[in-house]
Amino acid sequence: MDTGSSALTGSKLRTACDLCRLRKIRCDRAQPACENCHIARLPCVFTPQSNQTRKGLRDELSTTQARVRELEDTLKRIQASACQASDNQPSATSIQHISPRPPNQLSPTNFAVSFIPDTRPLEPAISVLRSHLSYCGLGAPDSSTRADFYSTVYQKTGHAFDLEDFFLGATQSSETKNLRPNRKPVTLLWPSSDLVQLCINHYIESGLYSLFPFADVVFLQFLLDSQVLDQSKHVRASSRACLAAFTANITIMHRHKPEFASADPDAYARAAFTLIPQIITESADLRTLEAMMMLIIYLSPLGQSQPIDLLLGIAIQTLYSLGGHKTKSSQRTSDQASNDRHLRALFWLCYGIDSELSIRKGRPPLLNHDHCDLDLPVNYAQKSKEQHFYWKPLSPNELLYPSDLRFNLIKTKIYAMLYSEKNAPQSEARRIQLIRELDNELSDLRSEFPVNCRPDVFATENAPKYVFHDLSIRGVSIHLEYYYCLGKIHGANNPYNISAAGSHSPLPSSAEITYEAARSTLIYIGRVRHYINYHTFWIHADFILTAIITLFRFLIMRPSSPGFPRDIQIMEEIAHIFAEFLTSGDPERRGFSPFYLTHRFIKWLIFLAMESHECQINS
Repeated sequence: MDTGSSALTGSKLRTACDLCRLRKIRCDRAQPACENCHIARLPCVFTPQSNQTRKGLRDELSTTQARVRELEDTLKRIQASACQASDNQPSATSIQHISPRPPNQLSPTNFAVSFIPDTRPLEPAISVLRSHLSYCGLGAPDSSTRADFYSTVYQKTGHAFDLEDFFLGATQSSETKNLRPNRKPVTLLWPSSDLVQLCINHYIESGLYSLFPFADVVFLQFLLDSQVLDQSKHVRASSRACLAAFTANITIMHRHKPEFASADPDAYARAAFTLIPQIITESADLRTLEAMMMLIIYLSPLGQSQPIDLLLGIAIQTLYSLGGHKTKSSQRTSDQASNDRHLRALFWLCYGIDSELSIRKGRPPLLNHDHCDLDLPVNYAQKSKEQHFYWKPLSPNELLYPSDLRFNLIKTKIYAMLYSEKNAPQSEARRIQLIRELDNELSDLRSEFPVNCRPDVFATENAPKYVFHDLSIRGVSIHLEYYYCLGKIHGANNPYNISAAGSHSPLPSSAEITYEAARSTLIYIGRVRHYINYHTFWIHADFILTAIITLFRFLIMRPSSPGFPRDIQIMEEIAHIFAEFLTSGDPERRGFSPFYLTHRFIKWLIFLAMESHECQINS
């Protein structure tokens, strides 16, 4: 352990390692590791504390722009290593079976395959779950958050918490013999014109623009009539990508409809991905932005955020170049005004995804909000009605989005005020003040929902079954978003619910509110289990995992709590749901590896929580 490096210019010597400093406990500074780090089986690190002033707004803007350029450069490097897309395009109706190539011979086809993983088999499922757990409460590997979690578990249960040992045991378990889902054939296919026409018709008739305003159907129809799908040269790559990505989204969202039964959404999405190397060399236009947003929406249920980050970087750069981050002047022609409304609708779709990734992953948003107009669209349904929570006919003239946009605005504030690098070190009194302000804003939003559509009506064990009848995915998302934001707000002051020596207590009820938010989330999940399948799991996974880990922390910190038995029962019920899914006759659930891993993970936490209870009794 080298502490001499802390004497560098611009830094001051720390008297405690990172783990002890975070937990505000005494560090004995022993070498090669202090006692606390030795117990947690983690490296003992002394990070120099900088005396330099924090970045100003101008520096933050430069950093954000540099990150966007870095994402673009990554895609350009992929393009440089790929074959020319125009020389390798499959025909409009052919299926291309993918054969492996060395990385230095990456073709557009193999490039596309890497973006659409099949997470049903065990190994890719472990990879995705590992990344999700890092921002659902465990922290990144080797981070102080992960170290503190491991140390706390050891102190309270007497057992070491090792995530890699867990995944190794899950892989070696005899239960894996039932996890043999049929692997999807890796194909690449351009959709037929007839299928694209069906999708356009369905998008119009269903009013789907209200939820996913990612396509100008008038222009899509023009592209289809112009037969751009049959042309690999002399047409913009973004135009062809739009048609393929649009078809992929509509056929996967409505895969149970008879007219889409023989469709292959993954194959259409891969076809669109082969065009990304070309798209980033074209001058950006509205089709570029549409194609990026369609592909992002398609990837969202697959659980991998890295390719979404890459596409989001391109989308945001395109937004800036088209002026979509600003509201246009009202003195424009009707056609221009219509185009502007669509561009702003795309901006808010992009904003929602960016704010979601920001708060989930604990990273600054790519969109610089100081340079954006954040007035909600004029046709956005700001006054919530009952039909906004249920399966009701949609109107393309009323924007709803997959969830309430106001949650995204609150998430942006939560990250900026409580978790950003700039504001995280603020005083405890100031943090408590901000928590109160954000809690009031969230409460105001909740009060605007119809009384019988508010989250607490549903997140109870006694809620009658009929209230869940016809509840839409959007309604489910709104309820889960509420409890997630509530937990993030009140969990910011003392995320491990540990009263540090010499510090003020958090808000009188902050720990309890964080706990109740997690508890309510899990009760709610138990009531809407019928919505969870292989296509929706990764959308709901972060809500479930965050709630499970939060409740687990509460239980090991307070093993003598009167509610301990009932909370254990709630965790058992959630574990049982996933165990049932694995043996279900439903092909969208049976043998799905993420369900198996989630079931084992929850059972592991239940075991550790019970051990903490035993330690409390025996102490």
